[in-house]
Amino acid sequence: MSKLPQTPLSKTRARLLVVDANTVCREGIRAIISRDNRFEVCEHTDNRKTVADLVSQQNPDLLLIDPFVERRDGLLLIKELAGRFGQMRILVVSQLPEEVYAQRILHAGASGYWMKSGPGEELIRSIETVLAGELYVSPRVAFLAVHKLVDSPQSNRTLPAGLTDRELHVFSLIGAGIGPGRIAGDLGLSRKTIETYQDRIKLKLGYHDARELRDGARRWFDSLRM
Repeated sequence: MSKLPQTPLSKTRARLLVVDANTVCREGIRAIISRDNRFEVCEHTDNRKTVADLVSQQNPDLLLIDPFVERRDGLLLIKELAGRFGQMRILVVSQLPEEVYAQRILHAGASGYWMKSGPGEELIRSIETVLAGELYVSPRVAFLAVHKLVDSPQSNRTLPAGLTDRELHVFSLIGAGIGPGRIAGDLGLSRKTIETYQDRIKLKLGYHDARELRDGARRWFDSLRM
C-alpha cells in the first residue's frame, strides 16, 4: 500500500472523533488514521445518541460519522450537528451509494462523503481535504456534478464569458469547493498548470486574487443549484 506524503496540516495533531455502529468499520477507520501522525482519534463510539455530548466534551476538529444506521434520518442528524457545532467539520463515511447521497449530505452541512469501499489512502486524502477547508467527494461524483450543472439549460444562459472549455471545467471545480491540488490530481495535470488556468480565468473575469476567484466561482456554482 502506497503512503501519501506526510505534509503537516498544522504544528499540532488534528483531533478526530469517530462514530460508527459497526465495530469492524470503526476499528478499521481508527487503524487507518493511527498510521498518520498528523491525526489523533480523541474518542470513538458506536452510539449516535451520545455524539453531541462527545463533541461538546472533546471539541474535535473533525467528526467522521456514518449517520445512516438504526433506521434514523441521517440527513437530519447531519443538519443538527452542523447547525450546533459550526466550527467542526463533518466527514460522512458510509456504504450507501455516493451518487445518491453525497450531494444531499453536503447540502445538509457535511464537508465530505467517503465510501467505505474505498482504499485507506483515499480516506486519508478525504480527511486532509476537509480539514483544509475544502469539500470532498470522489473524483467521479465531483465530475458528474460539474457536468450536470454545466450541461444544464440554466447554466448555458449564465456561462462565464470568454472561458475555454478547460478553463470552464477548472472554474466549475473551484466553484464546487475543490482546491487546486485536488483538481490537478483529478485532471492528471501539474499544480502549476492549474495555477496557470486560474491566472487566465482571473484575468478574463476581472478577479484580483485567488479569494475573489474562489468566491466568484462558488457564487456562480451555487446559482445553478437554486
